[in-house]
Formats: sequence, structure tokens, C-alpha cells
Amino acid sequence: MFLTKLAWGLAVLLLASGLVTWVAAHWDDWGNGAKFALAQGAVLVSAGLAWLFRRRAGGWGHDLGVPAALTGLAAVATGGLLALIGQTYQTGADPWQLFALWTVLIIPWVLAVRSVFLSVLFVVLLNTALYLWIDVARLDWFGRGSTTQTLLALAVNALLLLAAETIWRARRDPWRILPRVAGIAVGFFMGMQVLEGDFLLGLILFLALYAIYHYRRPDLLIMSLASFGAYGALSMLIIEYAGNAFLLIVVVIVGLGLGLLRFLQQQVIHWRRTQGSVWAADAAHAASTVAGTTETRVKAALGVQADAGLPAHDTAQADSIALQDTDEHHPWYLRLIKLFLYLLLPLLVLLYLAISLDLSLEALGVLGGIMALASPALFAKAHTVQSRDLVGGWVACALLLLSVPIVEARYPWPPEISALLALVISTVLYRLAKGQFVLRMLLVLWALAAIEFLVVERLFERWTTLPYWVLELPAALMFFGALLLGHFQLRGERKPHFWLPLFWSLLLVSQLHLASAGALFYSMPFWGESRPYLTATGFLLAMAPVAILAFYWRAWREQTRVFGIALLGVAALCAVWTPYPPLALALSWILVAYAWRYLSLLAVAVVMGLFCLWRLYYILNISLLDKAELLLATGLGCVVFAYLGQLSRKPAGAGTVLQAPPKGVVASVLLGTVLVLGVANVAIVQKERILRDGQTVLLELAPVDPRSLMQGDYMSLNFALSQSLSALSWSLPKAAQAKMDAQQWVLVGVQLDEHKVAQLKGVYLDLDGQERLWNDAGPVAEPDEVMRLRMRRHRNNWTPGTDAWFFAEGSADRFDAARYGEFAVVEDGQSLLRAMLDKDRQAIQ
Repeated sequence: MFLTKLAWGLAVLLLASGLVTWVAAHWDDWGNGAKFALAQGAVLVSAGLAWLFRRRAGGWGHDLGVPAALTGLAAVATGGLLALIGQTYQTGADPWQLFALWTVLIIPWVLAVRSVFLSVLFVVLLNTALYLWIDVARLDWFGRGSTTQTLLALAVNALLLLAAETIWRARRDPWRILPRVAGIAVGFFMGMQVLEGDFLLGLILFLALYAIYHYRRPDLLIMSLASFGAYGALSMLIIEYAGNAFLLIVVVIVGLGLGLLRFLQQQVIHWRRTQGSVWAADAAHAASTVAGTTETRVKAALGVQADAGLPAHDTAQADSIALQDTDEHHPWYLRLIKLFLYLLLPLLVLLYLAISLDLSLEALGVLGGIMALASPALFAKAHTVQSRDLVGGWVACALLLLSVPIVEARYPWPPEISALLALVISTVLYRLAKGQFVLRMLLVLWALAAIEFLVVERLFERWTTLPYWVLELPAALMFFGALLLGHFQLRGERKPHFWLPLFWSLLLVSQLHLASAGALFYSMPFWGESRPYLTATGFLLAMAPVAILAFYWRAWREQTRVFGIALLGVAALCAVWTPYPPLALALSWILVAYAWRYLSLLAVAVVMGLFCLWRLYYILNISLLDKAELLLATGLGCVVFAYLGQLSRKPAGAGTVLQAPPKGVVASVLLGTVLVLGVANVAIVQKERILRDGQTVLLELAPVDPRSLMQGDYMSLNFALSQSLSALSWSLPKAAQAKMDAQQWVLVGVQLDEHKVAQLKGVYLDLDGQERLWNDAGPVAEPDEVMRLRMRRHRNNWTPGTDAWFFAEGSADRFDAARYGEFAVVEDGQSLLRAMLDKDRQAIQ
């Protein structure tokens, strides 16, 4: 059953990624009608299949059900359809408008379908629109425009958080994903207030957020986020008022950081004692959803959750953990905060030593060596959590001091000796750092970084003489090392904490190494004539999921047919993705996580898969269209695989009652589908009317090729008319200038020369109840045959509705000769960019 759900989830993920990539390709071979038919068909087919499967696989009331997943795919396809409309008609709308409209259109689905994915997608889209809107909006309610916009965004997210804690609370969300995402969004905009200089306001807001979730609705993640935000705001406040007292700043910020660590650890202890039983029940319910309903699986899942940071279900167990004074049972977010402080606080100390004492790099290295040698004695004396944190900071500072001369190659011995010393030091301190998960992970990362920098990079300087499989070898070795370590040490309910930091470090570094820009360049040889299709290391990594399925078969099979379908399906996927091992690597960890009943690993593996798909989008040695075809074909293969897996399950008994969809869901899904398609087609009709009936106007370009995630490759445009309008705005009388500055859109008067090139004659402004044409001499009479053209404010410039020209991938060179933009303009001044013209005013094909 899990493999079938996994296949459905992968199918939705791959189909959504393929759709976005397909839209961004902006190919020229198909007409607009065919493009729109396919994009709207994706929405319609996804919603139609959701309706068709409404009584199967959990229905719309189950977040892991097929109908909910397909409705989520329809929501993603809606964004692709909107991006395609903007790309085709060169609307040049601000990105926030696309995301805002996307957010509005999926509201019927979000309200009706009980899907955490849809709800989280809604929150992410809304906040993306708000973040992009802040950059272009012009509000000034509090004397500072950015503060006004950020506070509005903060208020919107506060309402979303309130809804997530009240209206959405009835929905099944045992891990509280939606409230936590909304809480993170609230904290993000509070942090923006701090970055904008409102340190005291940010401090008050973070303290208020902490108080609410401490006394009214306890949630350790949001409480930790609020505490960390308050620490940041207070630190910035101290820096502002401390002036040039650098030593005072360092002492206070380091002291506050250590106090924050102690405070968070006490929060964990208190949390486990007071809230543990409630969260244990939720963890058991969530674990049974993923791993099955048997008693063994629930117990295994509970063990995983305790290790992942969820509260223990037994008060006695919580007390015993509290007496250990370790961070091995802390949630992942507390570990991240501790890791950040272990990097920040020693860096402040290093800056003070480098600036105030004017020490050389060699002296800093010697000091770091002395601190490292003294660390074992300090570990032996540390018996409390406060002393262990102090020793952890001491060790982190020693590592930082030792690394500075390494980077600058200042040690009087070969780099290989430095790498060996780093390995020895990290091994010794790793064994001594009992109860310090974060410090142990930092030691492993430091050792791996030293080996990579000092040995592997020197080897790769001769990469032209090396076979390709050698370039992928470090990631493969770390991957198989983590896999073997996990198999022998981390399976089962109890996981030895001694090996966990090493396992997670090897896992993350191997994935990031393989998915980094340089490694990807060499692991994507399939489309390059000078590179082989397949490498030995890439083949091993790509076939790892098949080996994992075969090895752990007896641990999870329900029927032989299900396993056979799973094995063949995964083998086919891996064969297709052989040139891109990172995705197969993420799939390997997903399968391993299920085999080991390790839910934390499952969550990280899904995130790694998303990261790999995102990186794939920006790899330039294959076309977007090829990527889209690969993603879509693989997604369709997952759909077939999942459907066959469902057919192979035992049929329901005669007395089994199929689950009916909740009331109103069918109507809401149909309403949402009609709304999406209706809005899209109305926009298409309006744009076609402008192109058909608009008068041709040429705008001269004033003397890049970025890539947009949703709309593909484009070139930025700047028009001579825009520069003339900006210059005119500065020469207007103060009253007219204030009127113009208050408007987002203005109408300008232009005249066309014999080549239909527009020349600015003035701007229409309504002062004293009368609209007149203004130029730098004041109001003037309208010249003969003047045309009206709408201009939109975009940041500090004016554009005729668009500031970009989207083109098919690989055709950027053709548009280097562009000198004019050809617009279709209707009577009310609306315009659409038709084509780019060269110096002879000929369309560039």
C-alpha cells in the first residue's frame, strides 16, 4: 500500500514539475490554440480524474488519497496555464499578480478538499505574491513604504495562522504542518521588520508570538522560532545602541546566544513533561497512516518520532532524557538553531581577535590548535548542559581558527597532512562529545570539507585526464557508507545516538555533492556529444533503488504481484534517469526510510527530491523541452505503476461500503475547474481582441537573458519612451508631480512619425476635476492625431505594460538585433507587445 501511495506522490510531483518546465520551454512549433488546449486539458483531466476516483483510495477526505493528489495537480496546472497566457501575450505583468491570481483561483479547491498539500500550496502562493508585491507597491501609511507593506503582509499571515488554528483544526493534520507553515510565514515577515530597522517592533512581535504559543496553543516549533527571532532582534538593537564598543557587543551577543541555548533546552524538557502524551497519540496515528496499522509498525513509528524530535509519550522517559542533559532528542529545528549559533558565536570571537589583536593567520591557527588540544580536558570536566554548550562553542571556535590557515594554504606541510590532521582531530573529539549531536555533526562536516578541499579538489585539478566516474566517486562512497552504516546500526526502534550524526552528515553531503553545480555538469552527459551516456558510478547510484527494493523485499511485501510491479516500475524509472543520479539517490532514501520505519529520513528524502528537481531546471546543457518530456513521461509511468499496484490489491469484501465524498466537495471541485477555465479563456479572448483591433505602435528600445521559473527565458526591456516619461515627471509642477507619483497607471499622449514610432507629447492628469495633457510647460492643448497609451509604474521606471520579451529557449542570439518593440494599442490605451523589430523595423522571427 505504501509503494502505491509513493508512486502516486511521485507521479504528481513529476507531472507538476514537467508541466512547469513544459510551459517555460516556450517552443515555436505549435500554435497558441494547441498550447492553450494542452494547458487547459491538464487542468481539466486532473480535476476529471479526481472526480472519477472520488470513491477510491481514501477519497477527497484523505490527504494521501488519489483524488486529493489529483486535485493538487490541477492546482499546480492552474499556475502553468496562467504563466502560459502571460508568456504567449507578452503581458509583462508583475510576478506578484500571477501568483495572486493563482491563489484566488484555487480557493474553491482549498476550502473543499481536505488536503494539507493544497492548503500549504495556498499559503506558499499567497506569501510569494505578498513578498513580490512588497517590492513594487507604493504605500506610505507610517512614513515608510516598506514598513507599511510588510505589516500588511504580516497581518494577512496572522489571519491565516488564526484560521489554521481554528477553522482548519478539524482537518486531519497530526503533524500540524499547516499551522507551522503559517507560523513560519508570520515569523518571516517579523524578521523582515527587523531587517528594515524596526528592531524594537520586531522584538515585541516575536515576544508576543512566543507568549501566544506558550500559554494559549503550545507548539514547540513556533515557540523556538519566536525565541530565535527575539534573540536576533535584541542583538540588532544592542548593536545599534552600543556604538563602537565592539568588545561589549561580542560579550553580550555571545552571552545571549548561550542563554538562548539553555532556554530552548529547558523548553524541550518542559514540553516533554507537559505535552508528551498528547503528541504521542498524534504520532501513533500519523505513523499508522504511513507505515501500516499493526502494533509493531506503530511502535516503530513512535520510536522514529521520538528520535526525530517529537515529545516522548512517557513522563518517566522524559525525566530520564532531561537528566541526560543532551541534545540527541531535540527536534530538528532546535538542532538547526544550535548549529547556527555554533557557527555565529565563534565567528564573532574570531572577528574580535582578528580586528582588535591584529593576529596573523599563522597565529590564529596556533591558537586554534591549542584550543583543540585543551578540548579533551574540558570535555572531561563538563557534566551539565551549560558546561557542555560552552565546550561545544569552544570546539567550534577551535575548528574555525584551524580552518583559516588551511584555506589560505599557510601551514608549512603538504595539504594532505592538513586533511589527515583534520580527520584525526574530528575523530577524537567526536568520541568525546557525548550527548552533543550538533557538535558531532559539525565535526564530521568539518572533516569532510577538509578532505574535499585539500585532497579531492587537488585531484580534480587534472579532471581532463580523469574518467567521468571518478568525478562522481566521492558522492557514491559517502552514499554507500551512509547506507551500510544505517543498515547495521539504525534499523529498528532504538537507534544508537553515537552513529546518528555521522549518518546524517554522510547522507546530506553525498546528496549535495552530487546535486551541486559542478557535479551536475558532469553527471548530465546524456545530451552532450562529447560525453558518454553512462558512467559506472552513475549507473550504480541510479540502480540503487532497485537493489534496495530487492534486498528489503521480505520486510514490506504484501503480495508478490505488488512487489513485482514495484520492482519493474522503479527499475524503469531508474533506467530513464540514469544520466541524472541525484533523483535516483533521493528515491533510494525514500525506500530506505520506509524499510527502516524512519519517518525523519522520509521527510528529508522528499525534500532532497524536490531540491534535485529544482536544480535540474537550471542545468543548461539540455533543453527545457527535453526536460519536460522526460519529467512528464516519467510521471505518466508512475501513474500506470500506481494504478496497477492498486489493481493487484485484494478486492474489498462484499459487505464493504465505498467511502462517499464529503458533501459539497464535488460541487466545489467543479466550481473551481469552471472558474479556472473561465478566467483563463476570458483573458485569452481579451488579449486576442487587442492584438486584432489594436493600432500598430513602435517603441524604440533604449541602449540578458535571465530565466523565469514559471515562464522560461526572457530579455529585459527598457524603452526610450519610459525614460522620457521619467524625465518629464521630474520637470512637472509640484501639484502635477504629486498627482503622478500617487498613481500606479498613467495615460500618456504620443504621436507617431512616418514609421509609426511613438514620440512622447505629455501625460494626462486630472487636477481640479478636469483631465488635461501636461508637459514640462504645464497643461497644453492636445496635438493633432495624438494617441493615448497606458504606462505602468514598475519600481522606479515606467513601462507600457511589459518590461520583458519571452522567447523560446536557445533563441536569445536572434534578439540581440532588437531595436524596436511593436505594440498593438486600443482606444483606451491598453497595449500588448506583438513582436521585436530590428533596426530596419523588420520583425525578428
